[in-house]
Amino acid sequence: MQWLHAWIRWQDRLSEWLGRLVAWLGFALVGMLVFEVVARQLLSSPTSWAHEASTLTYGVYAILAGAYTEKWHGHVRIDIFSQRLSPRHQALLSMVINLLVLLLLALLLRSAFEFAMQSVAIQERSFRSTWAPIIWPFKVMIPVAVLLIMLQMLTNAARHLCTLLGHPVASDDAGRHATETREDADGKH
Repeated sequence: MQWLHAWIRWQDRLSEWLGRLVAWLGFALVGMLVFEVVARQLLSSPTSWAHEASTLTYGVYAILAGAYTEKWHGHVRIDIFSQRLSPRHQALLSMVINLLVLLLLALLLRSAFEFAMQSVAIQERSFRSTWAPIIWPFKVMIPVAVLLIMLQMLTNAARHLCTLLGHPVASDDAGRHATETREDADGKH
C-alpha cells in the first residue's frame, strides 16, 4: 500500500508542478496581445504573427492545464446526489466515474495520437497568416495533455480505492487549497 501512496503523491506533485508551469503561459499570452495592440493602435504597424501565436499559446495553455484542474477536482461535476452519501460511498462512486471517464479518454488518446502523428508526418504549418508557423508541435501537445489527464484521473481513482480499503491518502496541500477556496467563496480571504 505504501508504493500506491507514494505514486499518488508523486503524480499529484507532477500535476501541481505542471499546472504552475503552464500558468506562466498566461503571462506570455497577455504579453503577445499587449504587444499587438500597441503595435496596431499606437504605431499603426500590426504584426503578422501575434494573433496566431496567441491562439496557439492559448491552446497549449488550455489543454495542459487539464491535469492540474483534475487534481483539484475543478472540472464540471454534479454532486447533488453524491454529497448525501457517506465518504466511503462517495469514494466508490467517484472511483467508478473516474474509471468510466478513463475509458472514454483512452479512445480520445488514440484519435489524438493519430491526429498528431499525421501532423508530424507532413511537418504541418499553418497558413492562416503570412507568418505560416509550424503547428505540429502544438498538435503533439494534445495527446500529451490527454495522457496527463488520464494519469491524474487514475491517481484519483487509486486515492478513492485507498479510501475504500481503509487507507486514505493524506494530502498536505489538498486541505490547504480547499480551505483557501472556501474562504474565497465566503469572502473572508
